[in-house]
Amino acid sequence: MMKEMQSLSMEKLLEEIRYDQGRYPREALDELIKRREESIPELLKIVELVSVSPGLFTDTPSRFDHIYAVLLLSQFQAADAFAPYLRTLQLPDDTAFTLYGDLLTNCGGRILANLYSGLAVMESDLVSFPELDAIFDLIDDTSLDELIRGVGFQAITALVRQKKISRELIQYYYHDLLQGDLDDESGILYTLLIDSCMELDFRELSDDIMSVFEEKRADGSMIAPDDVEAHFNDGTMLDKEDQYKPITNVHEELDGWYEWGR
Repeated sequence: MMKEMQSLSMEKLLEEIRYDQGRYPREALDELIKRREESIPELLKIVELVSVSPGLFTDTPSRFDHIYAVLLLSQFQAADAFAPYLRTLQLPDDTAFTLYGDLLTNCGGRILANLYSGLAVMESDLVSFPELDAIFDLIDDTSLDELIRGVGFQAITALVRQKKISRELIQYYYHDLLQGDLDDESGILYTLLIDSCMELDFRELSDDIMSVFEEKRADGSMIAPDDVEAHFNDGTMLDKEDQYKPITNVHEELDGWYEWGR
């Protein structure tokens, strides 16, 4: 089978991952990884296409190449995919859920973190980080479902844990959100924010977090003040290491997500 894949043109190889054919296309994915430099431009075209014409994918439920493409590009750390992938997350009517399903909440933030280049721009003697600002905008976008906005917190947590962005900068940003800068009527986002604070061991924000609980801005059924206090007092880290590690193997990410992906 591998020899057959080696003989395929890039066009034919991409056809192998375009639709759900009832089997996991491991050999095709491996060949795309092997031909990394050749495959990146073609995979970028898929990620761009889904960001501007999502109906081509949502109207064909068996189409899967957008999922494979973004995961492969994430594994390749192809920064050019950051912007179109983020645009896809911000499509109206929560279309990102239709496109990516559970993959969005399982590793959507880690995909963003892998695609993040760390681009810095000097403006009026101040340094800005356009990609990080774009993640902040995702969190602020009240037109989206809270879980899609929450992908931004996943990304930030992964970026800090992987030492790609400043811990101090995010702690300052989280302080402002906890003070009331986060627009969230459901309490879900505040809960995800607190979870991120715990993951990043922002114990300096304990008072701010307790104020959120006192004002009932977080979902107490998902996380309680006692959980936060025990975590910060005992230094017990949450058991979510895999949720924030870099994406290095597309097969590991997909294994178990599809029954036929095992």
